[in-house]
Amino acid sequence: MVSVLVPVYNSAPYLKECVASLLGQTYNDLQIVLIDDGSTDGSWDILKELARQDKRVEVYRKPNGGVASTRNQLLGKVRGEWVLFVDSDDWIELDAIEALLKEQAESQAEVIVCNGSSCAVIDQETVIKEFLDHRRFRGMLWNKLIRADLFDGLSFDENVSYGEDALMVWNILQRVRNVAVTDKKLHHYRVNANSLSRQKFNGKKFTAHIVWDAICSDTDEHWPRYSDVAHARFACEMAQILKSAAAHDYPHNSSVRLVQEEVRRDGHLIARTGISSRKMTAFAWLVSRWYWLSRIVAKRV
Repeated sequence: MVSVLVPVYNSAPYLKECVASLLGQTYNDLQIVLIDDGSTDGSWDILKELARQDKRVEVYRKPNGGVASTRNQLLGKVRGEWVLFVDSDDWIELDAIEALLKEQAESQAEVIVCNGSSCAVIDQETVIKEFLDHRRFRGMLWNKLIRADLFDGLSFDENVSYGEDALMVWNILQRVRNVAVTDKKLHHYRVNANSLSRQKFNGKKFTAHIVWDAICSDTDEHWPRYSDVAHARFACEMAQILKSAAAHDYPHNSSVRLVQEEVRRDGHLIARTGISSRKMTAFAWLVSRWYWLSRIVAKRV
């Protein structure tokens, strides 16, 4: 059985298309769990209607607490041997789960990734390095079929509002032997203006600092040969957040100063490791020192 887990928050315009793509799968042994995180747009009424249509659909409702708490409750409902997270405003190809399981049978991998740039079976050390490079392999959950027992003892950090999925993927990668990547386009990601990543900048994005601080600490301890890459990635991610904050005229407060300190400390590693462009290296240097000036630059690039 594959447990398909869908966190829902104010997704009424997209829910039926999302769930239809799950119910229409060519692979039928599914548990489809949707949890409404206190939606205010009628999503719950749609979920109840969808649950009446197919016994594989389970729906639950909770007070609004954020996506991390919703995902934790979803994990508590899992009965399958495999887990697939799907965002409620996305949809998947009708043969997506069958194709992912076929890739797993051929590779015997514990994580199968779709929508990749190429096909490969990657050992643990390589996938750790590629996660930190953040090129071929990234930290989103939506394109990964994951063996359910890899989640044992893990939970999403509910203090994190931005990047909690990347931290979970990182923790899972500490447990795998290999990962299979396919270039098949099986998951369709919708650019939703209401998602946190698309909204006007707010302080929740600074919680990504928790994510990359934890990843760097793990790397320093368990993968020290990649410490420079991890810290360079930390600086890059924080510089991107500062860029977004500056472009939206976010005030120069204590959160901004904390992130500036991180970029000042590790920003020189961006150029040394070559994980990003010269433009990002220059902007990281600028934004870590003169936030007011970076507001002007951020709005132009």
